Amino acid sequence: MKLFKYIQLLLVLLSLFVSCNKIATKEKVPSEKQVSKDSNITKIRSTDIDTLGRILDFSNHQPIKVEFRYTLIDNSGKNDRLSVPGPSDSSLEAVLYFDKKTFKALEDFELNLEWIEQHHNKEIFNFEWLPQDVRQELEQDDRPNYKGHPDFFFGTGVNGKAWYLDQKIILTTYTN
Repeated sequence: MKLFKYIQLLLVLLSLFVSCNKIATKEKVPSEKQVSKDSNITKIRSTDIDTLGRILDFSNHQPIKVEFRYTLIDNSGKNDRLSVPGPSDSSLEAVLYFDKKTFKALEDFELNLEWIEQHHNKEIFNFEWLPQDVRQELEQDDRPNYKGHPDFFFGTGVNGKAWYLDQKIILTTYTN
C-alpha cells in the first residue's frame, strides 16, 4: 500500500513539474511592412519581428513586439550609378517591446554599468514616426543621470544607442 502512495505522489509531482515547464507559445502578432526602393536606397518601415531579427540579434532576448524604420544604401556596385563599389551604409530606428521578465533582465544588467560616454540627448531617440504614446513617455522621462550607453544585446556594437522606457527600448544604430 505504501508503494502505491509513493507512485501516486511521484506521478502528481511529475505532472506538476511537466506542466510548469511547458514553454508558452507566443501569439503571432499581425505585422505590417512597407518597402520603398529608389535606385540603390531601400527603406523598410515594419512591425515584423522576423524582418528585424535579420538585422538585429534576438538570440538572447526576443521582443514581443517591434516597430522600426530601416534604411539601406547599397554601394555594392550592382547598379549603374556606381563605377567603383564600396561598403553599404544603413541606419535603423526601432522600438522594441518586451514582457516584464525579459525587460527586467535587460535592465538589471545594462542600466547598472558605468560608461565613459554618458548622457546621450534623448532627442536623438525622438524619431518622426515614433508612436504618440512612446513619444510622450520619452518626453516625460526626466531621469537626471540617464546613461544612454551603447547597446549590448542586439549586435549593434558601438554604433548602437539605447534608451530604456517602461518595458520598451528605443534603439538607434548606423554604419559608418
